[in-house]
Amino acid sequence: MELVKKSLSDQIYDILKMEILKNEIPFGSKLVNRALQKRFGVSSSPIRDAINRLYQDGLISSIDKSGATVVDFDYEFFLEVNEILLYVVKMGIELSAEKSEVNEVTAYLERYIKLQEENIELDAFFDYDYKFHKTFIDFSHNSRLEKIFKEYNVLHEMLVRNSFLGKTPRLKQESIDMHIRIKDAYKEGNIQLALDLTKEHYKAAEKIFESILKHKEEVNKDD
Repeated sequence: MELVKKSLSDQIYDILKMEILKNEIPFGSKLVNRALQKRFGVSSSPIRDAINRLYQDGLISSIDKSGATVVDFDYEFFLEVNEILLYVVKMGIELSAEKSEVNEVTAYLERYIKLQEENIELDAFFDYDYKFHKTFIDFSHNSRLEKIFKEYNVLHEMLVRNSFLGKTPRLKQESIDMHIRIKDAYKEGNIQLALDLTKEHYKAAEKIFESILKHKEEVNKDD
């Protein structure tokens, strides 16, 4: 097996991306080039490359000579991203049912559900959540749909991670339970039910995030 060595910019990108996703680098904060160069002990080039990739992911809202600004968000921001992904995933469900073998798709769905259950308290939970929904996109055999899903899912992951922040595993288990219901409906050929459950799944995320933002607003008012 050939080992793939990551470049400096790849490593810096991976670190900064995860720190933003976990809100260890706060939303709306400034990334200063000189500070990043000092932190990682590198020249400006790999820093610039990493920031450009974060910008392409939607995690950076603006870039200037001194650095970059991490994206900030409100409920409308989340709502728009969620609506786009709901539409894309529903289209993936329909196309995968038309263009692929349902049993093959279901096998992947069951695999990722199992892995989510095994990693419910770990970061890997979010990776398998992503892969569950991406399964429908992969088996849609539509490269443009895949491109849209990938473009917006990084932002969605950031928001979902923060929705679960400080929550009990019960909330994650409810998400897994919905995945099981979607998978069962799809496996049985009840595509309309799978679509309806997917919509319910994404709409539930909207309510969770709305309550989190309201709580943050109340805390800020008290301060």
